[in-house]
Order: sequence, then C-alpha cells, then structure tokens
Amino acid sequence: MTKISLIYRWIIMKKILISFIGNNDCLLREGKEGAIISILKERNFDILYLLYNDNRYLQYASDILIYCKKHFPNLTVRYLEAEAFNPIDYNIVYPSMVAAVNNILNEEGTKDVEYTISLTSGTPTMHSCWILIVLGGIIQAKLIQTSKEAGIQEVNFSLDDFPQIVTDKQLKIELTKKDRENKLLRKSLTTKYPELIGEDESIIKVKLQIDHLINYNIPIFIYGESGTGKEVVAQILHYYGPHKEAPLVAVNCGAINENLFESEFFGHKKGSFTGAISDHEGYFSQANGGTLFLDEIADLPSHMQVKLLRALETGVIQPIGSKPKKINIRIITASNKDLDKLVYEGKFREDLYYRINQAKIELLPLRQRGSDIILLARYFLEKYSELNGIVKKLSPIAEKKLLQYHYPGNVRELQNIIKFAYINSDSNLINSKDIIFPSINNYKNRIEIPPEGVDLEHEIIPSYYQAALTISKGNASEAARLLGLKPHTFRARLKSIENGKYIYRTK
Repeated sequence: MTKISLIYRWIIMKKILISFIGNNDCLLREGKEGAIISILKERNFDILYLLYNDNRYLQYASDILIYCKKHFPNLTVRYLEAEAFNPIDYNIVYPSMVAAVNNILNEEGTKDVEYTISLTSGTPTMHSCWILIVLGGIIQAKLIQTSKEAGIQEVNFSLDDFPQIVTDKQLKIELTKKDRENKLLRKSLTTKYPELIGEDESIIKVKLQIDHLINYNIPIFIYGESGTGKEVVAQILHYYGPHKEAPLVAVNCGAINENLFESEFFGHKKGSFTGAISDHEGYFSQANGGTLFLDEIADLPSHMQVKLLRALETGVIQPIGSKPKKINIRIITASNKDLDKLVYEGKFREDLYYRINQAKIELLPLRQRGSDIILLARYFLEKYSELNGIVKKLSPIAEKKLLQYHYPGNVRELQNIIKFAYINSDSNLINSKDIIFPSINNYKNRIEIPPEGVDLEHEIIPSYYQAALTISKGNASEAARLLGLKPHTFRARLKSIENGKYIYRTK
C-alpha cells in the first residue's frame, strides 16, 4: 500500500466512541460537563454510542445529545440499551455488555472503523467488563480513561506477565445463554406480583423470597420501617398462595387493649363476662383455614406474648366461656422494630421470636431504592389521573426533586406527596414547586444521644460511609458525592475504616 493510500485510508476511517452514561455525566443541567463531554472536547469522533443500563439515564442521554448538536454538529449520537438491573453483578453486566457490543458491530461493521471505549463512566464492574471484552477479542478497540489531573490516557496491558484471555465457541454460547436467562428472569420478576412496585435489587430479592416461601405453611416475619409495604407483602403471600380463597385477617398489635386481649384474639361466649352481650369470634377463628397477619408484633406486652405463644405452639385456642378449639392458620408477623435487639434487651420473648421468625423478609427504606422512587411516583400519578379524569405527568425537575428527598415515611409518604402534587398543579405538567414535603421533617436534625453515649469514630461515621455505598450500589464516586467528599478522599478514608485505623477529623 502506497503512502498516499495509507493517508487516504486514515482520512476516511470512521471513528466511534462507546461509553456508558455514568453518574458524573448526569449533571449537564447544573453546568458540569462530565467525562463524556471532556473526551469529546479533546478528541474527534464521528459517532458516539451512549450505553444505558436503566431508563432513568435516558433524560441525561437527551441532555448530552442536545449539547453535542450545539457544540459538535458533525457528531452522530446514538443511544443503546445494555440492560443490567444490578450494575455491580458481573453475571448480569457482562452478558448485557457483550450483547450491546455485538449490536454495534452488526450496525457499524469493522472495516475502516476505529473503536474507542471510555472506562471512566459507569460502575467499576462495567470498567472491568470492558477490559474483558476487549482483551477477549470480542471487539478491537482502544481503551481510554480521563481525569482532571491527567486528562485522557490510553490504557494498555504491555507487561509480559499480564494474563491472556482466551475465548472459544463454547464460551460465546454460554454467554448468550446467560444473557437470555437474565433477561427472562428480570422480565418475569419485574412483572410478577405487580402490587410490589420496583426494580431495585432489594425488591427483586423480596420477590424471589416470596417465590420460595409462598407455598410453605411456615411463620414469616417481615421487617421494615413504617410505610415500606409490609402489609402489601403479607397480602401477596396470602392471595398468591394455596389458601388464597380463605380469609386474611390483619391485626395491628399496637392497638389491642390489654384487658381484652383474650377476647379479641380467641373470642368469647355470650355472658362469659360483664359486657359480653353476644358471642364473639376472635381473630384466630376468623382466620381459620387462612392467614393471620399480626402487624407491629413487637408492641405486644410480655404477658400477651405468653398467651400468643401458647396458641401458636399447640394450634389450640380457648374462647372465654367455651371449650378449646383446634385452629389451622398461617402466621405472618411484621414490625418496624429490630426483634433481635429487643430479644437481647429482654423486651421480647426469645421463644416467641423463634416461633414467628422461621423465615424473614426485609424491606429496605425507600431512600435506599434509587430510581424506584420515580417508578412509584409515576404509578401513583397514573392512579390519580385515572380517578380524576385528567392526565398529569412529572417534569424532569420534579422527578429530580423527588429523588433528593429522604422519605422518613417511605412509600406511604411518597403516595401522599404525589397526591397533593396532583392537586396543587395548575397544569398537566407537575413541576418542582408542586412537590411539597411535610413540614414535620424540618425537625429531622433533632438528634437524640442515649445516656450511654455513642462511638462516633468506630460506629456512627463508618455507618454513614457504608450507607452511602449501599445507596450508590457500590459506586465510590457517587458515594463520595453523597457525603460531600472528593472521590479520592472517600476511598482513602474508607480504606482506613476497613483497616481499623480511621481517626475522625473535623477539618
């Protein structure tokens, strides 16, 4: 090939950049450009493929598209889904990314095309998978990363002892199979039990637990803050189970009068005590053949716990003034209090704890469920639109405001917020001003310190670091942002905490 032809071939070479949309690319509206825009300012490309693993990133992809039309008019921007509901699970992320890469290769080909992949945006799991994909030979591409300190750097693996990745036909078959299975599993779990709305990893886990437990008549304990949906889970366990045509009786244990406990739970005969003017069928008898759901079980006083335990162990109740009666019920309990702690403190009977807690389902607070906040908000908004005959939608700014709130009342509180936003809005588009949070939460900074004190250095501060990692699904940069720290500072302190050498400093 002549020198002229080489130059000509270089000129017509189509240059393509592939990148996930990371959290640092979602701040264009705030005037922060992020990694993708930084790369486009330094290097020229003909096509930009924006990969997203969740639909909530589409609004940010649109922002990038609008920016590029203005500043890079010759650049073509394309969106591509790389579905991964858990962005830190290699078994889910890798097959999804392989499928996305193959879609790009089928569309663009390999002749006269130069591919570049950015490692900066996305989760660390995605970064690792890009390396596996390139070194495994699935795509021939340059790997680059960018930072404020060093700018754009090409990533290479020139060490002689760097391990080589060998692929074969069987590996590709297994990856295709795994990708198909993951998509089918995700689809089945997100559409199953539609009463339990959400696509967060924690909700998928709850649905899997329900699948495993629903047909077994064992006591189940549901733990979660008030408003997280404990009764919804109890209803699913009953109405999707083998005894769905039998009664489901829900009881708030915190509202039971101590003097009427036996009458309320076990029933009584007419005339058995003063005021018993007729026969009364207790909760156990009402639920016979079905399910008895005891909400806020931790609020039962100790002497009530003894009587409840006896009935659960024997399967026999004795209504006041009547003969013993055999009952057959499924017990589901729930509480917003930590039963393990209460047992340790002697405030809840250990024998009753083991009797009701043979399987445990935990519901995370809404503030830890990420984009589920928007899914739930849209669901409630659709309900109110149908009820009132006027369709209203949330603006992107309103959705952003909803994501920034901490929801001490969880799903129940969100439902009320959306209801009032629907009423407050004077147009079909609900804006930020229509979202009003309860004023009671203005008192959230009233912190109570127990008499024994707190261990700020070894307990409180580390717990906030772990909470930030949980909310950000392991993304250290996003966790650092939540805590108002630089990413390198966050990583250094987290490492110190893990090594037991962290010392708290106010500055």
